[in-house]
Amino acid sequence: MKAIDPSIEKLRSVSLSVVALGVVLAFLVIGKSFLVPLAIAILIWHLLEALINDINRLKIGRFRLPRWFATILAIGLILLILYVITIVLLGQADAIANAWPRYVARMKSIVAGLADWFGQGPSAKIREEIGKFDVTKPAADVFASAQSFVVNVVLVFLYVAFLFSERRYINDKLGALFTDDKVARDTEKMLSAISLGIRRYIWLKSLMSAISGLLSYAVLRAMGVDFAETWALLIFLLYYIPTVGPVLGVIFPALITWVQFDTIESVLGVAFGLTAIYAIVGNAVEPLLMRKSLNISAFGIVLSLAFWGTIWGVVGMFLSVPIMVVTMIVCANVPSWRWVSVLLSKDGRIAA
Repeated sequence: MKAIDPSIEKLRSVSLSVVALGVVLAFLVIGKSFLVPLAIAILIWHLLEALINDINRLKIGRFRLPRWFATILAIGLILLILYVITIVLLGQADAIANAWPRYVARMKSIVAGLADWFGQGPSAKIREEIGKFDVTKPAADVFASAQSFVVNVVLVFLYVAFLFSERRYINDKLGALFTDDKVARDTEKMLSAISLGIRRYIWLKSLMSAISGLLSYAVLRAMGVDFAETWALLIFLLYYIPTVGPVLGVIFPALITWVQFDTIESVLGVAFGLTAIYAIVGNAVEPLLMRKSLNISAFGIVLSLAFWGTIWGVVGMFLSVPIMVVTMIVCANVPSWRWVSVLLSKDGRIAA
C-alpha cells in the first residue's frame, strides 16, 4: 500500500476543518430561531440548579431543607424578582405614555435647532423629515416583535422544564454513552467545570449589575431625572453586555436628561455620576473579582462580543461570555484544541 504524503494529509485535514467551520457557522446563522431560546434555557437551568443546590445546603440546626422544597423556594424567588420588575415597569407605563408626546416634541425641537448649523437648504430638508415623523407607524413592527418575544419566552420555559425533568438521568446517559469509565468520569468533570464557570461569571456579573443599577438609581433620583426606576433597570440589564453595555448605560440617560432639562449642567452631572459608577464598579471591583474566579482575556471578551453580536444580535451579546467560558473549558480538555483555550485566557494559564 502506497504511503500518503504527509503534506497532502495535512492539506486534507486543514480543508476538512475549514469545511466543518463553514458548516458550523451556517448552522449558527440558519438555526438562530431554534438555538437562541435553547441557549437561554440551558443558561437559566444552570443558574436555577446552582440556586437550588445553595438553598439545599442550608441547615436549620441538624435539619437540611429537602431538594423539592429548595426547588420551590428557588423558583419562587425568581418569580418574585420578575414580579417586582413587572410592577415597576407597569407602574411607570402610564407616566411614560403621558410624557411621550412632550419628549417627542422636545426632541424635534432639539434636532431642528441642530439642523440650523448645516445651512438653510439641509435645515429645511431635515425639518421636513422631522415633520413626517409619526410614532404610530412602527406599532405593527413592535406588535410583531412582542409576539415573537412571547413565543420565545414560552419555548424557554418549556425547555427549562424538560431539562429539569431529564436532570436525574444525565449521569446514567453518560455511563451508557461512554463504555470507558475514565472517559465518562472525565466528561462528567468537564461538564461540572463548565457549569461552575458559567455560574461564577453570572453570579458575579449579577452582583456587579445590581450594585451599578442601585447606585445609578440614586444618581438619577438625586438629579431629578424622570423614570429613574426604569433607567436603573435598563442599566442593570445593559451591564450584562461587556464593554458596550455600560457605555450605553451612560449615553441613554444622559440624552434623556438633555431632552428633559435642556441644560448642559444636568447632562454633565448625570454623565459624570454614571461614568464614575462604571469606573469604580466596572473597571476596578469587577476585574478584581473576575480575576480571582475566571482567567479570561479582555481582548477575547471583545472578540466574543463582536462575533456573537453579529451572529445572534443583542441576545448573542448577553451570551457571549458564558459561551466563551464553555469554549475555554472544552478546548482545555481536548489536546489538539488546547491552544484555543490558551489564547482565550488572560495569562496563558489554564486548568483542564
